[in-house]
Amino acid sequence: MSKPWFMAAPCKHCPFRRDVKPFLRPDRATELAYATENPYSEFYCHKTLDYDGDEGEPEATAGTLVCAGFLSMQLDATGHQAPEGFSPSPLAYGDRWEMIEACEEAAEREALA
Repeated sequence: MSKPWFMAAPCKHCPFRRDVKPFLRPDRATELAYATENPYSEFYCHKTLDYDGDEGEPEATAGTLVCAGFLSMQLDATGHQAPEGFSPSPLAYGDRWEMIEACEEAAEREALA
């Protein structure tokens, strides 16, 4: 069996987890939530990116893996079958609207504080 190209489960800071306090700006959350509806999109887990690049931007490497939260939402949105060895996480938002709404509400609460 080949090495998996995805994380097995969402990490504790995954922006696609419904049990994590939303921290994304609403516009970024909207962008990512809509990306889950494209079966050709990928979003890499921040824990597997290289942050030591010359440009100061995170870079994908041979060890970079697709985010499990993103993949869970993507499979739900597209109806595609999970890749072998992957179980979609019940911790991931159920759909794009749930994710967008959670981030918008968190931003509103922060603005009022």
